[in-house]
Amino acid sequence: MANSGSAKSTSSGGGSGSGGGGGFNSQQRRRLVFMCDMCKSKMQLVADLLLLSSDNRPVHSDSLSTASGQSFDKSRDAVIARTKGLSILTHDVQSQLNMGKYAEVGDSLGEMCELVVALVESSAHAAYLAAAEAPGSQAAVAGLVDRYRLSRARHEVEQSCGLLRTAPVSELNPPLLLELSRSLSRGLRGLTDACVLAADSSRDRFAREQFKLSVKCMSSSATALLACVRELKARPCEAARARCVLFGGPLLQAVHALVGFATEPQFLGEAASVSAEGRAVQTAVLGGAMSVVSACVLLTQCLRDIALHTDSSKVPDYRQRLHNSALAVSDGCNLLSQALRDRTSPRTLPPLNCHAVN
Repeated sequence: MANSGSAKSTSSGGGSGSGGGGGFNSQQRRRLVFMCDMCKSKMQLVADLLLLSSDNRPVHSDSLSTASGQSFDKSRDAVIARTKGLSILTHDVQSQLNMGKYAEVGDSLGEMCELVVALVESSAHAAYLAAAEAPGSQAAVAGLVDRYRLSRARHEVEQSCGLLRTAPVSELNPPLLLELSRSLSRGLRGLTDACVLAADSSRDRFAREQFKLSVKCMSSSATALLACVRELKARPCEAARARCVLFGGPLLQAVHALVGFATEPQFLGEAASVSAEGRAVQTAVLGGAMSVVSACVLLTQCLRDIALHTDSSKVPDYRQRLHNSALAVSDGCNLLSQALRDRTSPRTLPPLNCHAVN
């Protein structure tokens, strides 16, 4: 949901904050705050799942092509290409903000978030491949379900339900509700596909039936909630929103039960056994990726602060913070690229020049 490029109808038609009047400027700022919250949550979730976890498994994601997922060299090249795209986007965000184009800033931030997620996924997969290829390591054994995919899908559902619960009714406009419905459907589809595949592959009769029943329970709750969302779109009011909150509860319970069952150890396969040499390479790559994510989260938080505060006396300080965050993103990208090329952490090496990252 963090990538709301499809919701550009809420922001197009008036890029400059000074060209559309105070009300329009305020609306763009509120949308930017919303985008910052969604993007920050998504980047932190992916970092928690892939960079801070000790679960050594390959990453299965739509951002990883078949070719790039098969070898370390191809995964490394994919990551390095994405670092270059990230540098361009951070520059775009600063330029758009300097021109007061808050709508465009929000769109670029959504693109940046998706790129960071893809970069983290590629980095984590490259780190796994490097670690599994090291002498003394043993590769992971696939299970019936993929914990990362399930966790991402659950997060989309939770985020959508959370937005319905907390956002002011005045801001739950048709374009946002459309994007929310799409995000909800995306998460539900991911959970359904994973469980159907697990049911078809399982040899245990109880497990097969429980996967199917879990999906049926979740689907029924989702149908009731989506009907309430359509009513809220047609007749926005607190009563309609209260129904969304009411019917969102059973859906969240069904999703949590489904994910809890699907991620029991017997369905996950076995994580890789990584040697000390493999662990060193993996740690170097994951550390570089974490540097990128941390800097992007700081940049996102800075954008949120700028959107919330209109005090002109603080603008220079915010701009400097934004500039420093963008520099940190660039440094993180360089650190990650070097770790991938050298299969070691540049932080453990003597600095090459005075501009080395400390």
